[in-house]
Amino acid sequence: MTGRRSLFLHVGLPHCGSSALQDWAGTNRELLAAQGLGWPETDDCGLMAARHRWLVSALRHGPDERLPAVLAGAAGDVLISAEGLTLHFHDFAPEHLAWFREETEGWDVRLILMTRDLSGWQRSMWKQCMINPPEEGMDFALDLDMADFAARPRVQKLTDLKGLRRDLAAGFGARDLIELSAQDNWMPKLARVIDIDATGATVPERRHESIADSVVPAVLRINALGAQGGPRDALLALMQDTLDTRNDTLRELARQQAAQPDPRTGTLAALLDELEAESRADPTTAWLFQAMAEQLERRKQEGTT
Repeated sequence: MTGRRSLFLHVGLPHCGSSALQDWAGTNRELLAAQGLGWPETDDCGLMAARHRWLVSALRHGPDERLPAVLAGAAGDVLISAEGLTLHFHDFAPEHLAWFREETEGWDVRLILMTRDLSGWQRSMWKQCMINPPEEGMDFALDLDMADFAARPRVQKLTDLKGLRRDLAAGFGARDLIELSAQDNWMPKLARVIDIDATGATVPERRHESIADSVVPAVLRINALGAQGGPRDALLALMQDTLDTRNDTLRELARQQAAQPDPRTGTLAALLDELEAESRADPTTAWLFQAMAEQLERRKQEGTT
């Protein structure tokens, strides 16, 4: 296997099996290494799938010595994965992309893009972006309906797959771009692309699921409060404690809030009463706010707030 010089760059899209792929690669690092494929050290992402977030940061903010170090120390091929490489692609400065191309000169850069049906993907992204922590310049933590979200410039660029494929290949100086569907049995196809015999490897498990449609109205109301300086994170963490969703962002937020409770938690009960009253036309949403209030009361009685 020596002498192989391919850099496989899994770029996303977000909510298209990225967490499952990253879990699989991390769990099977030794099997991959035995076949000449390196999975470099990842960022600690708490309860979220560990990924190479450092490369996204380097392309947004400036070079990171980890990229040349990874390539210099590689015994064969390398696999790097971060869905932010598509989510933030249009934020990358030309000089930072030029740095990437210079550092990977002599490598056969091959992009892996995972997609799904665009209407379902937009809805999944809409629900994910509304619960992501606020970030300047990003369409996160907003109280937008689906149509307004789909019209955002970033979302429009990501759904223009023809243009995205072209721009990604040029930006990263890639030899080719392999597109896989997250709705198919993509693991055997991925194994063929990266030239790995996956016999004996674990099977990728689905994780980081979208929130249910029934939860969306409550999140939008909470985001509207957050825009006014309300305790958005504390309310979403309480929602996670109440529903026990399989969304990794909410799970990680609840973990962080448990470690460092919001100092404004004394106002949560009153806010939940207001939110329930405002939601009486929507019984499901009103029920959720009532259930969150009951969860808050249980936490108070247990002395955890």
